[in-house]
Amino acid sequence: MNACIRSVRSIRGVWAVLGTLAICGCLPGAAAAANTASLHASFSPDRLGAGTTIAFGFELGTTENVPPPPLVKAVIRMPAGMNYTTTTLGLAICEPGALQAKGAAGCPTNSRLGTGSAFVEVPFGKESGHELPEIQAFMGPPHNGNLVVLFYANGQEPVFAQLVFSGELVPSTGAFGANLDTSIPLIPSVPNGPPVSIVKVETTIGPGKLVYTKHVKGRLVHFHPLGISVPSRCPKGGFPFSAEFQFLGGSTAQASATVPCPPPVKHVKHRRHR
Repeated sequence: MNACIRSVRSIRGVWAVLGTLAICGCLPGAAAAANTASLHASFSPDRLGAGTTIAFGFELGTTENVPPPPLVKAVIRMPAGMNYTTTTLGLAICEPGALQAKGAAGCPTNSRLGTGSAFVEVPFGKESGHELPEIQAFMGPPHNGNLVVLFYANGQEPVFAQLVFSGELVPSTGAFGANLDTSIPLIPSVPNGPPVSIVKVETTIGPGKLVYTKHVKGRLVHFHPLGISVPSRCPKGGFPFSAEFQFLGGSTAQASATVPCPPPVKHVKHRRHR
């Protein structure tokens, strides 16, 4: 995992102490709180056999309505039968070092895979949540023959942090065809302070509003890439997604979601004119 974290805010030592106590479960109620998670997913367009943009998101919390511990790993399980070979996403490779040094501007346009956002909270007290408004996904160098997605999170105010982390698409079996295994670096709330808690993430993998470029007969042409293809047949009950989340300290949470089978395409019969 590669991570680049920069922070410019100051903090009093008591914040760091309180954050450490919260992470260790030493504050009142921390030990009793169990983690909760929810997951949702969708296809756009929602058609069998078509290239699509996969949108998914999750929300994390606790039974005591306090922020969950900092998230350190997320495994998103994708439905079986998704065709990753026909997509034209990720025609170029983004190097992690360039992404760390220059941000999204350091990656080729044709390496972009999707966008998203995150919502975070400090792990103690009654501070309101704050949004990291920009998460971008890029095609990274493959690992052991597997696709690698590089995520770039850019927070400006009040949490100033630029983070690079990666997810590897690992083959799976059964109802799930692949797992997106993502290790998540700790995001500092302030210098030397406790890491924030991720409570909500929304992201897409797919063409969506992406525009790629290519040279055709000496001219630069813009085009929309093809997305990952949905299977031509829908399993009974719909397309299953599942997720497992691991938090700092070792606790976990699970969630699942289903994309319903799309309605059958109605074929319009054209009447012959006599």
